[in-house]
Amino acid sequence: MTLLRATLWIYGSALRRSWECLTKNWVVSFAPVAYGAILSLTVTLVAPLGIIGGLILGLVSQACASSALHLIRNIVESGKTNFNDFLGGFTVYFWELLTIAFILWIPMRLAWMALASVPNGALIYFMIQVALYILLNPVPEFIYQTRVSGVDLLGASYNFIVENWIEWFMPIIVLTVAGYLALNTLDAVAIGLPGLVQSFVSAFSFGLLLTYFMVFRGFLFAELHGTTRRSRLYRYNART
Repeated sequence: MTLLRATLWIYGSALRRSWECLTKNWVVSFAPVAYGAILSLTVTLVAPLGIIGGLILGLVSQACASSALHLIRNIVESGKTNFNDFLGGFTVYFWELLTIAFILWIPMRLAWMALASVPNGALIYFMIQVALYILLNPVPEFIYQTRVSGVDLLGASYNFIVENWIEWFMPIIVLTVAGYLALNTLDAVAIGLPGLVQSFVSAFSFGLLLTYFMVFRGFLFAELHGTTRRSRLYRYNART
């Protein structure tokens, strides 16, 4: 029971700190809208280019992800971020993200080709994707909170999940379900409003909840990484 209380204490601290940071940086909620607009524009421009267009879209996607991680990192580390971080972040983690994407793309491509003619091959491929999502779930946090990179990043993520899968996934699942229900509720409340207002409410709400979710993940990872259940229990007992 004491271990459970210690874990809940960690969750409470991460939830509180995330809320404090969100209230000070609520404007970051518009960042996902900006990324969506950038990707939509890119799709329109590169659609006629075929495979090359797909490669360009992939590069732009990684750049947007880099900017997002840079914003979250600044919020988690210093409690604040700004528009300059949004602009400068497109290159900060670009190569790390591109490397991971390339490392995963080759075996996944080979797996798809090998399973294409196998009975239930699509289901097997889907299960592989689910497994990778679970085992590599904390990769974003490893990228902006540690010095691990490349193939070592995959191993570190795997070890983290093996050691902390209960503490990591339990609040993430709860927040995901709560966020989904909250968005559905807000969409229902916005029915009847002008179309432009509905779009604004939907986009802002999504950005707000997503920002809170990612900041919470950042604080939770910082609490769990490099610690053990025993050390966390000791810290809980020694708190003032």
